[in-house]
Amino acid sequence: MRLIQRVTRRLRREIGFVRRRLTNPPLPRRPDGPLLVHIGCGEIDSPDFVNVDAQPYPHVHHIRDDITDLSMFADASVDLVYMCHVLEHVHRKEIFGVLGEFRRVLKPGGVLRIAVPDFDLLIAMYEDIGRDPDGIIAPLLGSHANAYDIHYWVFTERSLTSILLKAGFSVVRKWNPHQCDHHAFEDWASRRIERDGKQFPVSLNLEAVR
Repeated sequence: MRLIQRVTRRLRREIGFVRRRLTNPPLPRRPDGPLLVHIGCGEIDSPDFVNVDAQPYPHVHHIRDDITDLSMFADASVDLVYMCHVLEHVHRKEIFGVLGEFRRVLKPGGVLRIAVPDFDLLIAMYEDIGRDPDGIIAPLLGSHANAYDIHYWVFTERSLTSILLKAGFSVVRKWNPHQCDHHAFEDWASRRIERDGKQFPVSLNLEAVR
């Protein structure tokens, strides 16, 4: 049964990829509403967002091999940039250039909302499961399932806050995926890893204000 489900899901995805190559999804209607951008949206389709991803899912508005290239957006035009478990995929030498691009498109007072694997939480999980590295290897290093799923960074609240402030953001604060606007979907910002009957949170969720 699981094999059939996997094959069916893969087939639906491939059909969706073909459909996206033939048609462009409509942009969100926002007569006076905020411009929200979801970078690395993957399979998540939130109708409030303009979606940017490397994979041609049917709801992706801008297909980019480099999903951190936001040249399609004007300076100071975006209210919220959201990315969940994406920043760790950015090469270390490129991090400030990428954050500078996000800051460029944000309006004054606009928000960069980020979720990344939390190294402190992963260490706590590692200790709790008997120091078994296999339990944390995927959130720590990426699954390596494809060329995009490789991690180049580890972050703690202290280290990521310092990076964001150095990149020119004025305020850095935590955010709660269950208590914030424009987050009516489930992703790694709130998911947990189950191991030996226990649930472990793995995500560090920070917002940075331009």
